[in-house]
Amino acid sequence: MRLKKSQKFMMALTAGALLVGCGGGGDGGAAGDAASQAAEAEMPAASEPGPLDPELAAQGAELMKAKGCSACHSVGGGRLVGPDLAGVTERRAREFVLAMITNPDSMLANDADARQMLAEYYTPMANQNVTRADALALYEYFRSVDVE
Repeated sequence: MRLKKSQKFMMALTAGALLVGCGGGGDGGAAGDAASQAAEAEMPAASEPGPLDPELAAQGAELMKAKGCSACHSVGGGRLVGPDLAGVTERRAREFVLAMITNPDSMLANDADARQMLAEYYTPMANQNVTRADALALYEYFRSVDVE
């Protein structure tokens, strides 16, 4: 089978993105689960986001850098390998965003919107074993960008 130049480019781009990934994963251990459950219990429902938590948003901004998410995503800089995350809290439900961050494999297998995004961006979101607590911090960061 002979590939077109554009197909070869997309394959090379995908391979590079997968090699760079979104950084290291969390430990996923019991301590992370307990922290995740505690953070989730304190988080308001998606329909009632509550006031912005600047400290949690700052933690999310640091996680975005530490996990290397900017290898595939910008926040206000336009499309990269993955979608621009500016406005994501306005385009998607909170639980969708959290599920894509914490369990992208399941989302791609079970969610039509996630599969549509894969068809558009050609690269699956890498599963980095992000804890729910870290995903909540990232979501709060995205919220902080969206209200500016």
